Amino acid sequence: MNVIQRPEAQSFCATMRDYIIDTDSTIKFAVSYGGALILEEEYTPDKNFKVHIRKLGKFCENALWGVWCAGEIAYQNDAAGTFTFLINDVVDMQCFVMFSRLSTKKEAAAPGWLSEAREKVTRPNAFEYISGVFETGQKAIVTVRTFDNAVSSADLYTHAGSKGVVTIDVSPGVIFAKFPNLDNIASYSIIKSSDAYKFFVDKSDYIDFFVFRFKNVYDMPETLCTVGLMTVKPANTSENAYMYGVERVFAIKPNDEYTVNSGVFFLPTDYKLWHNMMNTQEAQIYFDGTWYPIVMSKPNYERELRRGVIKNVEFTFRMADPDHNNIIDL
Repeated sequence: MNVIQRPEAQSFCATMRDYIIDTDSTIKFAVSYGGALILEEEYTPDKNFKVHIRKLGKFCENALWGVWCAGEIAYQNDAAGTFTFLINDVVDMQCFVMFSRLSTKKEAAAPGWLSEAREKVTRPNAFEYISGVFETGQKAIVTVRTFDNAVSSADLYTHAGSKGVVTIDVSPGVIFAKFPNLDNIASYSIIKSSDAYKFFVDKSDYIDFFVFRFKNVYDMPETLCTVGLMTVKPANTSENAYMYGVERVFAIKPNDEYTVNSGVFFLPTDYKLWHNMMNTQEAQIYFDGTWYPIVMSKPNYERELRRGVIKNVEFTFRMADPDHNNIIDL
């Protein structure tokens, strides 16, 4: 028996390499995670004396998930982990696997920040989160630049635990509080090793302003702001029946449909974030101090590739819990 190809030591779920094993007899393949055996199967070689174990990363994905960031730091203990692969009851390798719902161009060995963008526009009253794989002792620092072109830096986070994924709250309010003597911050960058994520601060006043958060392709929380118009189309799926000859409404189930326009776009990279949000499994809207789960539908997303044309994005959503249809005031 000879292993011709195996996964890399650090891999994303969606891009993990297949196992290819050269053997002339049936083999037993097993996967262990978190001290438990989660897979044990037998494979018979094909006519070329090869065993192909495909989509192993998608199987590992079932054991991984991300969580929302509830404070300034969220330890994503279940978004990545070490899987052990065994062949004929002998450990062949261990692989640090990171969640990814779709294929990514990132190098798994050096993933940097777990986002499809490297810069975005934020607003002073917005929420922002950034996530990455941290080794023991690794730091994240923030560097701000003012409209006067003055630059200042501060430590943001130092990782003290074992290797893992961490989400950091990098909202403008959090960052501004670290530089109380600076009131004209134009942009700030979050830096980990050689990886930087830059936020441009848009301080314009908008009549309509809503914040949405979603779990991106790496199941990490990210946010997007809309500054365009939001409209609502009331609807319900209530049941009607007659009682004493009078028609009545029972089991009231409001199902209002909200349509939102993104408003002004500044960066082409915003499209990547919008594409992530349109394909997310979990999204929420922030209103009056609370996050409410929503279900995305009917995206109107169009981009002219390789052209400098930036068009607004429009999408429709409804409240995931019908009881929340009385929350948003327009």
